Amino acid sequence: MLNKIYKSIRGRWVDEVCPYCFEIFRLKDTPFRCASHFSRCAPEPDAVLDKAWGDKRPLGKVLPSTGHFTSSMLCGDCGQRSHKRLCPLCHQELPHTFGEYRNYIFAVIGAKGAGKSHYIPALVEQIKHHAGPRMHMLLQPVNDNTINRYRNDFYEPIYNRRRQLVTTQSATADNRVQLPLTFSLTFTGHGFLDKGRIKKAVTISFFDTAGEDMKSEDTMSIVNKYIYRSDGILLLLDPLQIDRVRDCLGQSANLPQKETETEDIVPRVTELIRKGWKGRGLDSGEKIKIPLAVALSKLDALKPLMHPQMQLMASSKAGTAFDKRDFDAMDAEVRSFIMQWKSEHLIQQVTTAFASHGFFGLSALGNPPTTTGDIPSIMPHRVADPFLWLLYKNGLIRSAS
Repeated sequence: MLNKIYKSIRGRWVDEVCPYCFEIFRLKDTPFRCASHFSRCAPEPDAVLDKAWGDKRPLGKVLPSTGHFTSSMLCGDCGQRSHKRLCPLCHQELPHTFGEYRNYIFAVIGAKGAGKSHYIPALVEQIKHHAGPRMHMLLQPVNDNTINRYRNDFYEPIYNRRRQLVTTQSATADNRVQLPLTFSLTFTGHGFLDKGRIKKAVTISFFDTAGEDMKSEDTMSIVNKYIYRSDGILLLLDPLQIDRVRDCLGQSANLPQKETETEDIVPRVTELIRKGWKGRGLDSGEKIKIPLAVALSKLDALKPLMHPQMQLMASSKAGTAFDKRDFDAMDAEVRSFIMQWKSEHLIQQVTTAFASHGFFGLSALGNPPTTTGDIPSIMPHRVADPFLWLLYKNGLIRSAS
């Protein structure tokens, strides 16, 4: 009974964030889409979906909201009951757990060439096949768009064809980029009495943001509103863009073209969040409460600069909970590296603006691609660490220590 009352209260009063357009709405305002086969109930164009996403397909007709919270709705034409709940603002179909469990938005951001497109599939595969099973978590795509885009744009080229991904297009040029990869993360019990039962489930949205969309505040405010409405931010930084690192590695390393916007990302993200939260409870002098994980990508390229006994060189601990001791050691090592590289301003930017932060090192591929774009082998290293830390900071997993 209490659970039903809670859901009713949520439907009337609690704001939700769409995991696709990231606009705020209330469950009582959500329409539904007729679920009947087209032969039974004629499809029709959806002007809202077309305007938001350029989707002109004829689909099941939209069943307008009654203004009251409900878990389903009858189509007045065919009499079929539908559970396909839509975002009232963009008409994307919401995950079936929406309204029952909270949805979380994790933003993956970084400058051009930081490795975001390679990181996302590496993370998904690590959670699906390694961290997930041992921590009793099940990660699954929630819709056909995520299934098809993940398979065709990420998994197939990397894991089957072993090819480096092309640079992500700007979301202003390709609105497919604006539609995130959306997964459900289900947590099951592992004790004798609750083994196999669903304890909680969350919806997690990942964005593959083009590096060029991080260059200007104007563009970020249009296509990256998910940043200031997120529950966790993972900022990937390419250490090969740091002058001191480039000097230490020398000409023998295959260094990427220098990108000047890397050092400006933290201030831009900070300003975007503060503008987005202006008047919503975040004072000008208050630190941002969204947890920020700062991860040095392409850790494999730094092996000549690292001691073999360092924590960063070791594999992640294969435990059933978040390993805080391992995190503390890794966080200290990355900070030490950044200090050695004369990039103290990065640590100062992060610690001054964010109340909760952590520093990580990872490699999505384990080896750099060849000059022709081939991936000789895939050996991800510590890719799950920052994600598990964000889950831990949001209270979704426990600590081992």
